[in-house]
Amino acid sequence: MYHTGVAERNFRSVGFMLSTLGYATSRAFHRVLAPLELEPSQFAVLRGVGFDEGRSQQALAERLRISPSRVVAIVDDLESRQLLERRPHPSDRRVRNLHVTSRGRELLDQAIELARQHEQRLGEGLTDAERTQLLDLLDKLATSLDLTRGAHAALREDSGGTSDA
Repeated sequence: MYHTGVAERNFRSVGFMLSTLGYATSRAFHRVLAPLELEPSQFAVLRGVGFDEGRSQQALAERLRISPSRVVAIVDDLESRQLLERRPHPSDRRVRNLHVTSRGRELLDQAIELARQHEQRLGEGLTDAERTQLLDLLDKLATSLDLTRGAHAALREDSGGTSDA
């Protein structure tokens, strides 16, 4: 029979807690976006284009810190759904700039509202000061892991699968 000591039962781990919260939050965010038939990675790209419209795929990949091939795959899917469109660069025929379509803008607005509601639910047990403190502490951890603010680490993986945003 395995016996757990008091110290082992009371063990608290930052990594384990972040992993558990991350998994639960990720699954919940997938469910939040599901009615819009949008994956979190697609939301991240659509949001990135919507907030900085007219930039190239390469610029978007650099800003989100994800591989250009991953961006191409996501943009291909969003373009096939008529949510994004590639337009020729005015002075460089090799470059295509990204723009949100009117249909994409409507979907993005809905997704942003759902994301905002999701964020409110996540933090409803915190005061404004606690939320700020938590975000400051998480920023410190992210910096120590060399993670860029606003660029989800899961999108860096070029696995071709869905990831969270």
